[in-house]
Amino acid sequence: MLTLETCTKILNNGKKKYSNEEVKQIREYLYLLTQLQIESENGLG
Repeated sequence: MLTLETCTKILNNGKKKYSNEEVKQIREYLYLLTQLQIESENGLG
C-alpha cells in the first residue's frame, strides 16, 4: 500500500494539484479497482 505522502507526490507532480482529501479518494478508488481486477483474475483461473 502506498502512503498518502507518496500518492500526493505522484499526483501533484504535474500541473494539476490535488487536496489531501482528493488524494485519499483517488487512492481509495485505485485500490478498489485493483481489488476488482484481482478478484476477476482469480475467478477466471
